Amino acid sequence: MSAEEINVIWLQGQGCTGCTVSLTGSTHPSLADLLTGYLPQAANINLAFHQTIMLPHGEKAIDVLRSAANGELDPFVLVLEGAIPNEELAKKMGGFWCLVGEDEGKPMTINDWILKLSPRAAAAVAVGTCACYGGIPHGTPNPTGARGLLDFLGRDWRSKLNLPVICVPGCPAQGEHVAETLTHLVLTARGFLPVPELDEHNRPKFIFEKTAHENCPRAGTFAEGEFSEKFGEPYCMGLLGCKGPIAHCDVPRRGFVEGVGGCPTIGSICIGCTEPEFPDPPFSP
Repeated sequence: MSAEEINVIWLQGQGCTGCTVSLTGSTHPSLADLLTGYLPQAANINLAFHQTIMLPHGEKAIDVLRSAANGELDPFVLVLEGAIPNEELAKKMGGFWCLVGEDEGKPMTINDWILKLSPRAAAAVAVGTCACYGGIPHGTPNPTGARGLLDFLGRDWRSKLNLPVICVPGCPAQGEHVAETLTHLVLTARGFLPVPELDEHNRPKFIFEKTAHENCPRAGTFAEGEFSEKFGEPYCMGLLGCKGPIAHCDVPRRGFVEGVGGCPTIGSICIGCTEPEFPDPPFSP
């Protein structure tokens, strides 16, 4: 694929928009870097649809989805934020869980749009744990039948670039995790980088290979056998319920915004929000 314009179709399902807010805090690269061509080899990225921050609304916004489904916006990256509910359950109660406009006079659920757009997508990226694996909406008792894009499309699904669903989990996803993954996929599409290597949960290894424990600035105190017995102490928080040893995340080292923040860094425990089982055991409080 050449340096032609690559569109991004960003859909939102059952979520809080926290991942979008997180992306706006990314700095290396920033959202502005991606959209203004600051990175020459990753230039010509157009955020064609994002219902939270796009200017068009109503029918003009839905027309963008129709154009993408008709092949008028190829190539595009399909991004999902938020979980996907089971609309068959909603039908039994006479309603819908998640509607996104209409098409040909028919109400369109988030499920309908994903099924309509995914066959044309150059790549599909699930942003945030809700979109990846179901996240909080999927937590027990899961009344809406929520699931992530990986389960909805299936692990055998492949995009037009022969890529599986790429998962960038977190609650919310760290902004640079999202920006770096999108940049990597654009550079892959243009032949500058190889396909990102993924782990068993379809997460990019260059971000999620190591655990939060391995990335934690308190890890030295773990090695010394020093543990915090109450919040506010500067030692390993394993005795306080920290999930760092079983959660894959680099936020304790990287920080959350401009190198600042990160759960153990600011005195909180890791809650394991990048893992498929979150928020159910073993990642419950």
